[in-house]
Amino acid sequence: MGAMRLCFLLLCLFLAGVSSLRKLNNIHDLKNITYAKSAPRHGLQLLFWFAQNIVTVDQNKILILDSNFDLNRGDFGFHHYGNREDILPSLSSWQSYYSVGNLRSPGANALPAYVRKYYRNTNVPERNMDRLIISVKQNRPNKILSVFITAHDLNKNEFNPSDTYEIDPALLLQIGDPYNCTVDESNVSGIYTIPRNTEDREYDRCLQFLTETGYSSSDCKHSPISRRKKRSPYLQCNAYEGIKLELKATTEGFSKLLWEIPAEIMKNSKYVYIEICQNTRSSETTEVHTQVRERLDIYDSSGASDTSVSMNAGLQPRLRLYPSLFDFQFTNPYIWYGPEFDGANRVIPVRIKGFDASLQLYTEDGKACARLYIKKTFSNWNKVFSHSWVGFYKSSQDKNDAYSTYQYAEKFSKIEYYITHNYDIYQYSSSLAIARGVQIRFLLDKKYDKILAQTTPWEGAKALTILPSDCGTQSQAKLSSNVPEFFYGPEYNDVGLQLYTEDGKACARLYIKKTFTDWKDLFYYSWVGFYTSSHEKNDDYYTYYYIVKFEKMEEIAHENYDIYQYKSKLDIVPGVQIRFLKDKSSDNVLVKTEPWKNG
Repeated sequence: MGAMRLCFLLLCLFLAGVSSLRKLNNIHDLKNITYAKSAPRHGLQLLFWFAQNIVTVDQNKILILDSNFDLNRGDFGFHHYGNREDILPSLSSWQSYYSVGNLRSPGANALPAYVRKYYRNTNVPERNMDRLIISVKQNRPNKILSVFITAHDLNKNEFNPSDTYEIDPALLLQIGDPYNCTVDESNVSGIYTIPRNTEDREYDRCLQFLTETGYSSSDCKHSPISRRKKRSPYLQCNAYEGIKLELKATTEGFSKLLWEIPAEIMKNSKYVYIEICQNTRSSETTEVHTQVRERLDIYDSSGASDTSVSMNAGLQPRLRLYPSLFDFQFTNPYIWYGPEFDGANRVIPVRIKGFDASLQLYTEDGKACARLYIKKTFSNWNKVFSHSWVGFYKSSQDKNDAYSTYQYAEKFSKIEYYITHNYDIYQYSSSLAIARGVQIRFLLDKKYDKILAQTTPWEGAKALTILPSDCGTQSQAKLSSNVPEFFYGPEYNDVGLQLYTEDGKACARLYIKKTFTDWKDLFYYSWVGFYTSSHEKNDDYYTYYYIVKFEKMEEIAHENYDIYQYKSKLDIVPGVQIRFLKDKSSDNVLVKTEPWKNG
């Protein structure tokens, strides 16, 4: 009996510990905790990156991962987390935790420079103690159940419960981009396309976010130089702010160095130069070997210079600063490590529509290369893709038959040294020099009209489709609140459904992305149901209409979408809703609109 009481008491203490996790609902909550508030901690930067680039929040506050994102592929260093410390709620057998933020992970090289900055330039334990953890359903890994931030207890090899918080979707929305787009009220389509943040703008936004939450970099300073080790300054925390080092591709596949160095640093340095280093990792150990490929003397605080070093994974610029002639001759310099190039330009693979496979553009020795990720359960891929090929294009504007070169998928070489439990990886190196604008496309057969995947142009800004509700403009209030609801999936491209009214009747509008050329085949049995209330069951519709019968609106022009619509006989009143159902059954709803509101 005593043992049972003890077990019951321990269980209660455990449940109390789990339930005591504080949920952060807004920026104010985040500001009022001590979590990762000073350099070299990276937890807030990690949270900002996640909200900006990886997750979206739908109308029901459900968190959705980017449609190309795959946790089991190790994107950005995500990996399974077993919750062995029991700091998070227990999950059912069909749910899993995944963690990101270990900057020693090879996949973490794809994280932005602002996340990894202090890790590169410090040697204190705090530089890699923060993590972000998500929980997902195993059968729907792109739907996030919850998000947590946590940190290692440096005195123990485990996470610290007192430094662990749950993140509310509302907070992720606050951290996300406040787009300042100009809304044209005559735009009847109701959707807008703007370039996604450039790297510089995202970095500036991150600095604003860190300032708003009370983050300080002033705690991260040089330790005194040990004169007993004149050849080794022993920098504990190198915190030169304002330095920017970056590598881009020239038109011939070589690296172009771009730099910005604050004038004060230049003024206080007798000699300044930048080395282009090639980092390689041993296949048997985590040891990194570095070879200096080129050295450039720097005389101006900012500039750009072409080099003779081919673009390769592991390239890294390193700034060397000598305060005096004595330091130049007798001691090591202060060194600022720039971001290490990851080979794929920090872009994850894009899904091959309709199949358990993905396509990625990367570079090796300055050439454009293609990588195929084939899920191991896709065992007959060679047969299915027997006529499939990857085309290499100098520009995303090139027509499908205007490729520079190509290779059949079945002729790609299998790579044995990549460690992936769920995927086999195949790759091919082309003769096309990597340069701005280069793109690769996966075509299903020998024809030119069946593109199943195409990558973001090299160094190109991603286009982002947004809704009027994302725009902080005065005209926003004049727009209909019934904006399109978009859905995504491995079999199809972006599709949006919108409820609108014409002559007092409920109408449906479909937005089909122009790259989604075979949508009629996939949606042959799909239909839109019209409901007088959002509480009605799926089979209690007032009326319905098949998707393939919607009328294309030629007079409504949009750069990325074709628009189709249908006018029903249902009177528009508050509460009316429309739903997109995948097939003839009534249980496969892909998306539904918000109920109609007054006005």
